[in-house]
Amino acid sequence: MRERIELHLNEAPKLHNPILIAGLPDSGRVAKIVLDHLIKTLKAVPLGYLYSDYLPPRVLLKPDGTPELMKHEFYYWLNTDSTDGGGHDLVLYTGDAQPILPEGAFRLSDAVVNLAQQLGVETLVTVGAFITGRISDNPKVYGAASEKDLVKELKSLDVEIIDSGAVTWMNGLIPGLAKVRNLKGLFLSGETSGFMVDPRAAMLILRVLIRKLGLQIEMKELEAQAKEIDDALKEGSDKDSQAAQSSKAKYVG
Repeated sequence: MRERIELHLNEAPKLHNPILIAGLPDSGRVAKIVLDHLIKTLKAVPLGYLYSDYLPPRVLLKPDGTPELMKHEFYYWLNTDSTDGGGHDLVLYTGDAQPILPEGAFRLSDAVVNLAQQLGVETLVTVGAFITGRISDNPKVYGAASEKDLVKELKSLDVEIIDSGAVTWMNGLIPGLAKVRNLKGLFLSGETSGFMVDPRAAMLILRVLIRKLGLQIEMKELEAQAKEIDDALKEGSDKDSQAAQSSKAKYVG
């Protein structure tokens, strides 16, 4: 019988104080933007991938017209900039979609935490979207952590603490399972309306990760994307305002 999770791994070097950062597609694609940007700018090395029938039943079509099964991917990055030995290597986890079943969310999260432990990871971070249903002029990063000391650390990084409600699917399960296994778990979410792809929310999370981990990450590409979206929103707002004024001018009561 075929396994419901097929994990394929390459050989990896010994990692130094590794931290795992996970992000799967969500509202505004916030988490996916964060992970794709980390992988691209850090030039992270492929560690492996997994196929699973817990993922949506579809294939993705590549630019050459050929199909590819949906999958989740692992990468690693060696922190060669750390001169005092206090830095962290990274394990990066992302994929094409969230699992479609609760069982799949649990089992895939369990597989991720298992692999993290095998690689020597002691801290697991998930990233995602904090959906407000409105466009904020001053969006924030919200977060939660598995222990009080980590909560204090998040506060020192200007993260607003989520003190009620729930964190759903793998975003919550990975740090939750980490806590059960006496590992450290963090969740960071960028404030977003949920109406559109939101690189600005991703940038907010990246800035927290930069401060926490001492990373050197260029964000001009994301800044340009965010500006394009802001300009489009402003143009749309101006057109709506002009249309409203025109409608009032023509009204005869």
